Amino acid sequence: MFRFNPGPVATLLLVIAFTTAAAAAAAPPPLPPGVTVTHPAGNPLRAALQPVPASAIFKMDGWYLWDPSVIKVGDTWHLFASRWPAADKMNGWLKSHVIHATAKSLFGPYAFQEVVLSPPSHPWATQAIHNPKVMKSGNRFLIYHLGIPVWQTGFAWADSIAGPWTPVPKPVIPINNPAILERPDGSIYAVGKFKARSTNEGALHAYMRAFAADKLTGPYRIVGGPGNRLPGNFELEDPTVWFAGGRYQVVCTDWESKATGIRKAIVYYTSKNGIDYELVSQTPVWSQNDPVPLADGRSLGIAGVERPQVCLDESGAVIALLASAYPSEKSQPTFIIIRPVAHFLPAGDP
Repeated sequence: MFRFNPGPVATLLLVIAFTTAAAAAAAPPPLPPGVTVTHPAGNPLRAALQPVPASAIFKMDGWYLWDPSVIKVGDTWHLFASRWPAADKMNGWLKSHVIHATAKSLFGPYAFQEVVLSPPSHPWATQAIHNPKVMKSGNRFLIYHLGIPVWQTGFAWADSIAGPWTPVPKPVIPINNPAILERPDGSIYAVGKFKARSTNEGALHAYMRAFAADKLTGPYRIVGGPGNRLPGNFELEDPTVWFAGGRYQVVCTDWESKATGIRKAIVYYTSKNGIDYELVSQTPVWSQNDPVPLADGRSLGIAGVERPQVCLDESGAVIALLASAYPSEKSQPTFIIIRPVAHFLPAGDP
């Protein structure tokens, strides 16, 4: 049998070739004309990520967990998420319901309390209740969410974080993957995913559309026209939105890797007016290529990370980035990670 035994020079050339190929595969894609990056040297939010305590990884035997969102009431942290049986695998999200868990620390450990929204008792999300996000408006709490089969967004209200939760009679925003920001004057800004079919390619693209309303229940009007709010016609899923440094801040997933080169990596955009968004960095905030550093010095491999959601402190600084994670062992259910962030405040405009 012929055996190839490369000499030192050939070995060096092979190493260089493989290294170059790996670097090319990891390099971000070229940007379309007119797209600029505000932080080309690195991602400032990524730099603020911290190791994860073991208590901040929330799993439930026999269940897939997705869409984490938290709020603090008194001295207790309340986590809401979507859930479905592990036997249904990932496609079970099309039959998901919303659960409530609590902890004395933002970083857990969290204990399951109850199912709070379920399709059999819901007036319009009769197949699945997905993408739940909790917030407080005035003296009331609300969970806004995607409803299936209508594929639109609505709310459930409660006078107490413990419920009971009462859904509004019909959806209020014609959008998927909602992210809502209530301004100090009570008006609303929202972003989400809409799918547009390309006339050139015939393919569906996941673009970002923005909405505004005078109050949470609407009516909602499109902001900036019906087109894509992201530069370069980049695509997204799972946005979260907040206002800091005089700008709208959006973290989402890079749907088709057009911004970072890594499909569904977590990517960061910002906008002065809520219409024209800029890409902060081609370096992702977080992706499946990044093992999760743990507080005890170990690391946790993941096969994917999606559904980012920020948690802010009283000053408006990001203190945690929540996400849904695929385990490296793909036969296991998904789980939730609450990753500490070193009080990240975006720089304001000069």
